[in-house]
Amino acid sequence: MRCMNISISDSEMKVMEKLWACGHMISVADVVAALNDDGENWTHQTVGTFLKRLETKGIVSASKKGKSLYYFPLLSKEQFYAKEADHFLQSKFKGSLKNFLAAFSSEKKLSENEIQDLKDWFDGLNHK
Repeated sequence: MRCMNISISDSEMKVMEKLWACGHMISVADVVAALNDDGENWTHQTVGTFLKRLETKGIVSASKKGKSLYYFPLLSKEQFYAKEADHFLQSKFKGSLKNFLAAFSSEKKLSENEIQDLKDWFDGLNHK
């Protein structure tokens, strides 16, 4: 199944990380505070713009409480990364996991441990 590309910028990803870490609806002001706690300098307007973009992309939703907007993710972090990985595999390797893995092995020899880890991982997929 081909998935829709949900491309987001590095800054949008920083905002998403705060939403995922929060675990519940969060105001723009709280997102700004959480980002600034990391030693960066974010403004309410900048974060609000990124959240609006994420809402337009269908990644977050907003709910108004009083005068404030509260945001929450529509996709879990795991769902987002799964969609990103699928899009990458589809767009760069025609959906072939084998071709993707072959691209790595052509440049670097895999160790016996890495080969065994991959075998174990594939065996685990077959037993789900």
